[in-house]
Amino acid sequence: MDRHVPPILCVFGSTLIHLQSNLQDVTRGTFGAEMKVDTVVSRVAWRDWSREAFDEARNRGKLVLLDLSADWCHWCHVMDRTTYSDPDVVETINSEFVPVRVDIDARPDISERYNRGGFPTTAFLSDQGESLWGATYVPPNDMKRIMAGILSANASGEIADALARSRKMGDNAPRPTEPRAPIDADAVDAVFEDIFSTYDVEHGGFGLYPKFPHPEVLEVLLLRYLTTGDEEASKAVQHTIARMTDGLYDKVEGGVFRYSVTRDWREPHYEKMLETNAAFLRNLTAAYKVFGSPEYEQTASGIAGYLLNKLLDRETGGFHGSQDADEEYYKLSADMRARRKEPKVVRAVYGGWNAEAVSALVEAGTVFRNRAWLDAATRAWNYASSRLWSEDMELIRHEEEKELYLFEDQVSFLDALLSMYSLTGRADLMELGHGLVSGIERHFSHPYGGYADILNQRDAVGVLGERRRSLAANSKYARLLALFSVAAHDQQIAERPSRILGSFSREELEANGLFAAESLIAWHVLEEGAKMVSVGIEGDAEVFSNDLWMAAKSVHNPAVLCAADTGARHSRKGAVVCTGTGCSDMISSPQGLAQRLGVSRANQV
Repeated sequence: MDRHVPPILCVFGSTLIHLQSNLQDVTRGTFGAEMKVDTVVSRVAWRDWSREAFDEARNRGKLVLLDLSADWCHWCHVMDRTTYSDPDVVETINSEFVPVRVDIDARPDISERYNRGGFPTTAFLSDQGESLWGATYVPPNDMKRIMAGILSANASGEIADALARSRKMGDNAPRPTEPRAPIDADAVDAVFEDIFSTYDVEHGGFGLYPKFPHPEVLEVLLLRYLTTGDEEASKAVQHTIARMTDGLYDKVEGGVFRYSVTRDWREPHYEKMLETNAAFLRNLTAAYKVFGSPEYEQTASGIAGYLLNKLLDRETGGFHGSQDADEEYYKLSADMRARRKEPKVVRAVYGGWNAEAVSALVEAGTVFRNRAWLDAATRAWNYASSRLWSEDMELIRHEEEKELYLFEDQVSFLDALLSMYSLTGRADLMELGHGLVSGIERHFSHPYGGYADILNQRDAVGVLGERRRSLAANSKYARLLALFSVAAHDQQIAERPSRILGSFSREELEANGLFAAESLIAWHVLEEGAKMVSVGIEGDAEVFSNDLWMAAKSVHNPAVLCAADTGARHSRKGAVVCTGTGCSDMISSPQGLAQRLGVSRANQV
């Protein structure tokens, strides 16, 4: 059970406000309790999220019980074993509600809109998908009390009245206006200070507890150090990585756990996520390039090894999304673990996370000269580009054979595409990239600028009819698009990144808190100016043997894309640095190339 925010009450009445207050006390007492969880087949008659399920609720005059769950989620299993196995709870749910269960990894669009502070999320909805009440884990007796209160409020007409008022207010709500204050250097600096103010000097990381990794914040602090020489930023990066490694890194099997319940990183939630591991691998690689610590290489090796040994689908080449939490297993020694069954790997490959693994492994494999990691990244890329890519949509699917397309997945896929281009210089990747950028423009463009998180759906249920704009996803896309435009020599595309960032206001930037970090990275790239260095590589020669290539890859600067020129368009013995306005003379000195690609000390984040 995550606790990002307290359980949330929705639209009506004092009856459920009272229930909410009592429930918070119960969940505080329950959280952290040790409980052995076995797989349980719930007798609740769960439906999939669909128009048919909500039509059934309307036709039967019922409300919807929504359960947001995941295979890796410890407290989801607890709720199955307790609440959803209680005969009285099950009978009431099946007779009085239409129960809908959603896998949050398979449907992050639903999770984003209905998450009530962590997982499981327990939410009651109208037959039109409007939120009535929600919390996280709910014990059996409290579930009985809550359902009784909701059914009473529904029978009395209290819910119908509240929904009518809410719908009327929604109809009369003012439409969004143009951004108020634009994002400028002052805004970026102010947001950086706000972000840095959350740094935990004692334990590392950001905020108090629970303690989640914030990979983009570490990147922002690295850039701050590189651009200003700020030693406090340097210390914050190194201290956070050390404490995260100490608390979240699995010293036996490699990989990092998702987050810590406590401020000092000492009590992990034991699920391992592909997304978390790929992000930390990139942090470690970047920090190694800046600080050169051998401990970073050692931890990076453990994480990459975990990805290849545990999450890699050896048949398809794609990377599975997660491994289940099992507290007892992960507290065992190596010898004792060998005698027990490993926690289950959730055998689903998700487009965005798989792409993030590709990018992380290409970067780490190059910097640490590990051919096996590059080969694994190439296989995972081939899986995505052949089995997730839709020629008709010019987009990648979230999951194979399922027609779900998410903007964040497309952004991660573009990142992976640029990583593969940096490794191979293949012209067909640029062609694919043009198709992807075109598909994003056609399907995700938002009327207020930037891009929406989901496709427009004519028959959408509830708040899935709202196409939202993510500042983080749009900022990452702006950054990658700037790099792609230089590689593609496309001035028209080069004009889009500044328009994307300009579609968000200073108020929106400030409201995102720690999650505004991605926007600061994008701001750096646009201010620095995107560059591509093209290094001539002879035939099938190993990139590791090319001193210019390795010099370019040793520099940490997110404004630079390094591409292997296997066709030797410029020279087999030199490198050329290109911007949106032209290219340099031939560069033959590795040291000179590295100096040219370094972050400008005049450019601050």
